[in-house]
Amino acid sequence: MIVLGLHGGVTIGQHEPAAALAVNGRIVAHCEEERYLRIKSCYGYLPHRAIKACLAQANIRWEDIDLIVTPGLTYDDFSARWKDYLRHTFGSCPRVELIHHQHAHVATAFYASGLNEALCLSLDATGDGACGMLAHATKHGGVKILETIPTHSSLGYFYTLMTYYLGFEEGDEYKVMGLAPYGKPTIDLSSIVRPVKGGWEFDWSFVRQDPAPKSPFEPVYAKKLLDLLGRPNRCPGEPVEDFHRDVARSTQWVLEECLLSVVDELHRRVPQVRHLCFAGGVALNCSATRRLLHSEHFDQIYVPPVASDRGLAMGCAYQGAVMVGDTPWQLWDPYLGSNYSNTVIRQELEANGCRYKEIDDPMQVGADLLAKEKIIGWFQGRSESGARALGNRSILASCATTTIRDLVNARIKYREEFRPFAPSILQEEVSSWFETHGRKEFPYMTFTLDAVESQASKIAAVVHVDGTARVQTVSSSTNEIYYGLINSYAKQSGVPVILNTSFNLKGQPIVETPRDALMTFYGCGLDALILNNFIVQKD
Repeated sequence: MIVLGLHGGVTIGQHEPAAALAVNGRIVAHCEEERYLRIKSCYGYLPHRAIKACLAQANIRWEDIDLIVTPGLTYDDFSARWKDYLRHTFGSCPRVELIHHQHAHVATAFYASGLNEALCLSLDATGDGACGMLAHATKHGGVKILETIPTHSSLGYFYTLMTYYLGFEEGDEYKVMGLAPYGKPTIDLSSIVRPVKGGWEFDWSFVRQDPAPKSPFEPVYAKKLLDLLGRPNRCPGEPVEDFHRDVARSTQWVLEECLLSVVDELHRRVPQVRHLCFAGGVALNCSATRRLLHSEHFDQIYVPPVASDRGLAMGCAYQGAVMVGDTPWQLWDPYLGSNYSNTVIRQELEANGCRYKEIDDPMQVGADLLAKEKIIGWFQGRSESGARALGNRSILASCATTTIRDLVNARIKYREEFRPFAPSILQEEVSSWFETHGRKEFPYMTFTLDAVESQASKIAAVVHVDGTARVQTVSSSTNEIYYGLINSYAKQSGVPVILNTSFNLKGQPIVETPRDALMTFYGCGLDALILNNFIVQKD
């Protein structure tokens, strides 16, 4: 059976719209609207470009779809509005079913994990009137919901309040996480949220109530937050002071303690299960997931790279597969977006008058450039899902010195100086360079690890101020070409690690098409661009 999972655009607050196709229980395509529309997060947009991209990639007709599933279970008119939109856009509409937003997060995490049984946790700001869900899932028994956490207890909202206070916007929570290691946990935030046995307590009155924010870009905190902290909020562009660093660190500390408390409760309810699947926006806080690695409760912890609302369509497709009698279960491949052949790339190069060369071995050519400390755009195969580049739409550099890191920032990314870059490393080498807690695979950049002290200076560009790094392990079985590139570089440099950051400029989505890649290449300080078997360089 063919199931289409959808998310986004029915209300202005819905963001990160996407589509996912499941065929006989397996996801065969997952596309995000922002990649095609070129508007980051796409607030209020329906995913019609993503739908068309999924159908094209999987070679499936609209008429072949048996079921459509989307979040919005608690909204009276979501089903009717989706049907109207789909009939208007595609001429007809299959059966539409709604599931709970948090259920979709849980389904994404569990069914993509390849595990036969796991405890599941979803935590985010809000969705369908809830901010989280605790569940127990099995391959053949499906997802059993243990508890749904109401929005007024939202850890995600707490973190967003503090994000706005620190001068950032919704969606910038990762900046607070990056700033936190520079501060000390000296700010008492227990009046807002505090861990208790079984979870946490959150004072919802710190959330702005009246008048409610009219857009996702207005502050969401109430005035009493300013009164509590005793200082005005930082405005965008103002200097970051020690006080702001301490607020960020204190915010991060409270989040982590609350997370550990609810995970303890989940384990207490089903103590015999030693695997945890974690999704929702909070799950992308890789400093917090690092704390989970120290937990005695679990032998394996799985966090998908699409843990945020980007992955809701996938969870809907998985849960829809259950509805039609399929068994959704797979060790998930993150490279599920659109693919572009050498013919298409050549046509784009010719159409734009680019001077290019065709190369037989992009892995070796790329490694040679990295060894010369060049910064390259890397465009290969199907685009990866999620907000983090995983080696198919990446900007790559050597990680030997902080000078290279600063060049990437100054010439290309224009990021805040406190935000770290991430390493990609050959999977078989990870335990020699990072403290892995007995685990071997970290394929999605969803955990930070401590760098081995004796090795940290050799990869200085990707080690944060606290000695950690957001690691991606790369194996030949999951990404043969990217593995080959890193392996070739390792043979030249003796270091099986490179700097990997998303192929985009500040404020833009990750590149999707060859044209996007070329526009970004010519719009920044990249030295070279490798697209499949072609290379473009600047004189």
